[in-house]
Amino acid sequence: MNISKWFIRSDEILSIKKFYLLNITSDITNDIETDKNNNYWKYCSFDEIKEKLLNKYHISQETFIVLYTKEKLMMAARFAWLLYWIGCKNIKILIEKIDPSLFMRNFSQISNLPNIPLRPNVRLTCDQLSNEFLSLTTKFIDVRTYKEYSGEITGYSYVRYSGHIPNFQYDPLNGIYGEINGDITWNELEEYLKMMSKINIYDKNTKKIIYMCGTGWRASLAAIFAEVLNLADTITVLDSGWFEWSERYLE
Repeated sequence: MNISKWFIRSDEILSIKKFYLLNITSDITNDIETDKNNNYWKYCSFDEIKEKLLNKYHISQETFIVLYTKEKLMMAARFAWLLYWIGCKNIKILIEKIDPSLFMRNFSQISNLPNIPLRPNVRLTCDQLSNEFLSLTTKFIDVRTYKEYSGEITGYSYVRYSGHIPNFQYDPLNGIYGEINGDITWNELEEYLKMMSKINIYDKNTKKIIYMCGTGWRASLAAIFAEVLNLADTITVLDSGWFEWSERYLE
């Protein structure tokens, strides 16, 4: 388990000379996602995201980015996974409460981002999904609640259809990734990771794991946990998840 790959304690920040501390709120996630009426709350186009990261948030490929949120942890995970997909080198999610006024926001002096995503394999679209079903070394995991997976509920008022995507197996943690608060302690984080490790035993024959949820938030946190636990060579998130897939293939 390599928790420090993705997470950082507040006292560890003091050892970093230059970093950018960013509080992830709904306003920020709205900047990187299309709205539910336009394009299923998936990530915006790469060019749109690149322009906002550089000009609005002053984030470059070399920036040491520390994210935190006062809301659910999956919100920070959604933004973190976007940065990971693009190719940012240093991304951390802050664990435990802090006083942001104690830290300076150090903007990068070099404004650059790659012209294409440098980690294209960590994000999957519904158009690409069918090809993945041909792989014998890929595992498909749905991290929504059992009621969503079984079709008892849709999960969100704007999702019209219930059920699950064929080949995706239900995750026994029952949607827990949507319940974890952003202000959890380090010990609580370790406990959540232990819970995930108990039901996800490493299998050398599994080379890729694709996580999905309603739109991608819960799946992003599950993917980050899976990376911490080193569950597969490639960890991927199905962007826009059940929302887009159900609208396109069940309509």
